[in-house]
Amino acid sequence: MTFLVDHLPELAAKARARVKRGYYDNGGTANASHRGLVKAIQESKKTPVITEIKYASPSAGKIRESENPLLIAKAMLNGGACALSVLTDPENFDGNLDTLVTISKEVQVPTIMKDIVVSPKQLQAGRRAGASAVVFISEIFSRKLSNIGLDSMILEANRLGLEVLVEANSASEFESLRRFRPDLYGINNRNLSTFQLDLSTTEKILAENVDVDRPIVSESGIESPRDIIRLKAAGAEAFLVGTSIMRSFDIEGKVRELVNS
Repeated sequence: MTFLVDHLPELAAKARARVKRGYYDNGGTANASHRGLVKAIQESKKTPVITEIKYASPSAGKIRESENPLLIAKAMLNGGACALSVLTDPENFDGNLDTLVTISKEVQVPTIMKDIVVSPKQLQAGRRAGASAVVFISEIFSRKLSNIGLDSMILEANRLGLEVLVEANSASEFESLRRFRPDLYGINNRNLSTFQLDLSTTEKILAENVDVDRPIVSESGIESPRDIIRLKAAGAEAFLVGTSIMRSFDIEGKVRELVNS
């Protein structure tokens, strides 16, 4: 019998430790883009693709050498990305807050702080660094891996002027998000407890939950226009893509291929 490791408690514990040691108390500042993420998705003339800058991940290991993130961001925007997600978790994704600052200063599209968020201090750091939006993992809160509830975290994000994308990996988690009324609903095709990836996660969830009035973003495992066409047919409206773009020799061309699907 195979026993799957549950990675999420470890990811959350590392995030709490980063908060405690003051990682999120430092870093530069940048003004957030005035353009909202929801608006960028709704006004996109092509397929809304949110591209993600990350150099590593717990599931994939090293993805790309840590070259100039601004050059990567500009290639993504030239390819047609509607927004940029930036990893700020240094331990699991080779991210940092300064990358978010650098990019937020230079681009006109919304930037998203992507981290294992467990504390309001992280939201405050993201806002200082110029983020327009933040991602919450619903299971962190439903499993009480944060000392603060999701409702309080969303209130703090709203106070700071951050749009909120809350992601789920199951139909029950997704259904539970309705009462929080996030700005965007996310469906992560990767289970962050087991790291297993399954694009049909979006299809299964949306087969049961289609009556939401906010944009639905499908995340993880998207590699080709065929994948986007499949997920669109299921009801997803925007797509967050990181690894397949960061692994590409031609980032601009890869993004263009996806936004034209």
